[in-house]
Amino acid sequence: MSLRHHIDEVLRIQPMPSPWPRMFVCAFATAFPLVIGSILGQLPVAIFGSLMGFLLPLNDHLGTLGHRLWTITLTFLMMAAGLSLGILTHKHNALFIPTLLGLVYWLGLMGGGKGAELERALLFSIFQVLAGAYAGDLQKYFVPIVSYAFLGYLCVFVSLGILVFLRRHQPNPFARLRTTLKESMTTEKSRHLYATGYAMAILLSLIAVDVLKVDHGYWAVGTVLIIMRPEIKQSVYRSIQRFLGTLVGVIVADVIIYAEPPLWLAILILALVSFWGPWSIIRSYWLGSAVMAVMLLLILDMPNLERGDLHTPMIRLTATGIGCILALVGILVVNPQVLFRRRS
Repeated sequence: MSLRHHIDEVLRIQPMPSPWPRMFVCAFATAFPLVIGSILGQLPVAIFGSLMGFLLPLNDHLGTLGHRLWTITLTFLMMAAGLSLGILTHKHNALFIPTLLGLVYWLGLMGGGKGAELERALLFSIFQVLAGAYAGDLQKYFVPIVSYAFLGYLCVFVSLGILVFLRRHQPNPFARLRTTLKESMTTEKSRHLYATGYAMAILLSLIAVDVLKVDHGYWAVGTVLIIMRPEIKQSVYRSIQRFLGTLVGVIVADVIIYAEPPLWLAILILALVSFWGPWSIIRSYWLGSAVMAVMLLLILDMPNLERGDLHTPMIRLTATGIGCILALVGILVVNPQVLFRRRS
């Protein structure tokens, strides 16, 4: 295949229908916890509710209303459990590392990025484990963090229920959660080999960010977590798309942060960015990565926006770059035969 073909594949934007209900839900559920946090003077912990409000609609696969609300609830419970586990195992590597690797192994058994609801819920919960373990000593803020996370869930549950009820949509086919769970209990050798390599790649990433003293190292580990796929070409594509999208997102976030917008305007901008989150993710991975980067950086810098601090965006870009390199190493761990493959 030519270089032009690979570039076209990496930059391709799919002509998918716009998921308008999810877009409105995402915007509302991302912004509302920050509004409440700013009113109560609890903005640093309100960002956990905002993140919850953004991520939950991304696991809405448009089945029946009952199925969608149950999936959102299960995803919230798994994410809340993951965040709690991460906070409680902070600085307890003897508990944190085996637990994390066990969850990653289970995720690998689900097939490697097929997008099933249970798989994505587990992926989000692993992100929460990493965030809780690496974000510092959060145990004294545990109750308000969980409270705002619940607020984010409540925003999604109520707004999604109202919109779906009013629109009277036609449910799309969906995979049963029980089916995905049964499939993960497989004895298929290839899946277990991939899950083992997946867990080994995450372990190597944990060691690397610790040795290199990478600031916000869990971002690099999270990059490995979402880039690696059983197919080599898709993993390489996603690595390039991830870094490109993050670079674009960091540039946009830098412009916004450097402008030092007032808090009310920053929340409004964040709502607009998160509104396009579900749309961008189904259109293209690099475009979705860009929107995700802008959204995450604005949320994380929300308590310090008045200072125009560009430190966090550059850390994000650096950690993503390191994560992309580690993911490529992980691909070789899973597929060592690539090094010895002869060209025909």
